[in-house]
Amino acid sequence: MALIRADYPRNGFNPPQTLVRSSHSLTIYVNGQAVGLINGWNPNQNRQVTPIYEINADTSGLVLENVPGNIQNLTVSINRYDIWPSRMEQAFGTIDLVMLTNQQSPFQVQEFWKSPSGATEQWQYDGCWFTQIGRNIRSDDQRIVNVNASLMYVTRSKIQGITT
Repeated sequence: MALIRADYPRNGFNPPQTLVRSSHSLTIYVNGQAVGLINGWNPNQNRQVTPIYEINADTSGLVLENVPGNIQNLTVSINRYDIWPSRMEQAFGTIDLVMLTNQQSPFQVQEFWKSPSGATEQWQYDGCWFTQIGRNIRSDDQRIVNVNASLMYVTRSKIQGITT
């Protein structure tokens, strides 16, 4: 299982030489600190597109145009191994999330990609709030506690495009 790297770009780690974009090329930062042991990072956004139909005896029922709506559901689902002493919510800059309402302020997340050629790109998620957090605890597998969380963000912006 590939983990999202937490030890570069600071130590000069180079991702594997491949044509396929892999999670070895990705680091997630919160408050300037790499968040390690992430085994799932799934950003998502969508918007509704409404078809406009033409009313005409010859072409009745045909779509004339599609009109895009507002963007919605700006979310990221995250899976991370729970570790001592830094639980996932602590790694993301929140101290105590016994209840989700304990999160006092939004946080910022940076997504940093490094290609085998050395090219980099960086994305930033602003206004992040946890919307769901829970732990999977099992006794019939590796016995590793996995944390599942979702966060909602306000904007995703490109901080740095692909550069070499």
